Amino acid sequence: MRSSPICVLLSLVLFIFVTGCNNENAGNTKAAQIKIEKLKTHHTLKSNKNLLLGLPVKLKYDDKTDHLFILDVAKHEIIEINDSDDVVNKFGGKGHGPGEVQAIQNFYITSRHLFIVDGKQLLINKYRLRDGHYISSLDYGKFLLKNKVNASNHGNHPPPPPLPFADDNNKPFVTQKGTVLLPTQTGGKYLYEERNWKGKKLANIGAVPKGYAATEKKDKIRSALENGNVPQKDLAEAFPVNDCANPNDIYLVYSAIPKIAKYSLSGQKIWAHKISRTPEIDSIMTEVSNLVKKHHHLWRSRIYVAGRCSPDGNLYLATFTYGPLPFHHLPMWIHQFSPKGKLVKRYKIVSNIDLFTYPGIDFKRNKIFFPSVNHSSLRIYHF
Repeated sequence: MRSSPICVLLSLVLFIFVTGCNNENAGNTKAAQIKIEKLKTHHTLKSNKNLLLGLPVKLKYDDKTDHLFILDVAKHEIIEINDSDDVVNKFGGKGHGPGEVQAIQNFYITSRHLFIVDGKQLLINKYRLRDGHYISSLDYGKFLLKNKVNASNHGNHPPPPPLPFADDNNKPFVTQKGTVLLPTQTGGKYLYEERNWKGKKLANIGAVPKGYAATEKKDKIRSALENGNVPQKDLAEAFPVNDCANPNDIYLVYSAIPKIAKYSLSGQKIWAHKISRTPEIDSIMTEVSNLVKKHHHLWRSRIYVAGRCSPDGNLYLATFTYGPLPFHHLPMWIHQFSPKGKLVKRYKIVSNIDLFTYPGIDFKRNKIFFPSVNHSSLRIYHF
């Protein structure tokens, strides 16, 4: 018996729908099948007579010197230690004098210098790496306040400094070449503008995603989060990570979408890949949805909060865990991506205490250092 045209059409629509769903699930299934390594083995580095820690929140490891750098917010300084846990240098210190800081937001290491971003004074301080000597400062506030949206929101006053354990999205950033990337997503077509140390503009980097809105009504934001979607204002949540294998390039991580793009520092996009969903990514989105429904707070939608890069160009991204908030904390994951942006490994951090998601990674000896929340100590895992 011949099928009617309507039956044929319905069958075709059903086939396309099922095939599309299967393809989407196949992509998710493929990502979910990527090897998981649970990091359980660890030891703890506590304060001692050589190293007195206050509240460490962000760590970075320098593969060239094999030294660990610690952002200690209680002491308002960056502490550099060697592999014997001896203090080698200190950078910063609270004050208003040359090289002193009021609120350290982040820090960056290049081959010869260390840079501290002071989010309260809107300064980036430059120090000599070998001895901690202060060199000069860049007043980045005057560039941010040229942004019409920021200026209208805050008058002639800068916004309050972000907390040091807030994520790295849309914050000032220092490249391996010593140039500075400043966030511009609220006032134009691009996410960052690159400037040299004298403040001269060099390039625009990272396109603002389609559909982005600098402002959005609260009920619309809440509705999106409750339904597991990304609000329009969060589409531009992004942070750079230096490509350690290519100092002229950076990775740009769109943390809410989520997506990774590769850019040259001239502003040219090299490639871009949307990140496949995994069970842990789904858990983050589900948990945010549940929190919005239960507590009625507006949250920012993001999957990743910080990134690190190996000398061969592999990218390691730490997932959002809610940090030091009075809610249930999700397990911490670190996703490893190849230099081409392919997810190749998933690390699950097993811990009975809360950890800050800003690790230092020793790629030579396969060690990951995490600051402990509410503890003056570091936890060191082996991978």
